[in-house]
Amino acid sequence: MRNLLLIMTLVLWTQLAIAVENYETYHNEKFDYSIDYPKELLFPQGESDSNDGQKFLSKDAEVSLLVYGSNNALDKSLEEVYREESRGGTAENPKRVVTYKMMEDNWFVVSGYNAGRIFYQKTLLSGGVFKTFLLEYDESEKARYDAIAKRIEKSFTD
Repeated sequence: MRNLLLIMTLVLWTQLAIAVENYETYHNEKFDYSIDYPKELLFPQGESDSNDGQKFLSKDAEVSLLVYGSNNALDKSLEEVYREESRGGTAENPKRVVTYKMMEDNWFVVSGYNAGRIFYQKTLLSGGVFKTFLLEYDESEKARYDAIAKRIEKSFTD
């Protein structure tokens, strides 16, 4: 039993090491932001038609990373957008439960659960442009993708 536990732990750590070490950087020219993504787990689906961002999907399309920029055309403050994104149980997302939220001077993070999936969102406001990434994955992938979310979050810069 001990050996089985040791083997399972080594396999998990090996998978995490592979995921953590093999990142590529996506850079968006239009809104001038960059983000690292695990290139062996998430695959770019092509720039959007408006060139504001990119969607990345896992092979089974169960994990998604959406990253995009948008002009602050409605002249909203970061705090207004933070309050909107921090709400759980709305008409649009009745099963959304926010479990963590944090706001700093020019960015915020919101994460939680939505219908059995974990979401992690970070939004930056810089020069009148909102820059956002949203990572979503199944709760069963928590151990694997929580560490990846941290790495992605640290790399997200403008």
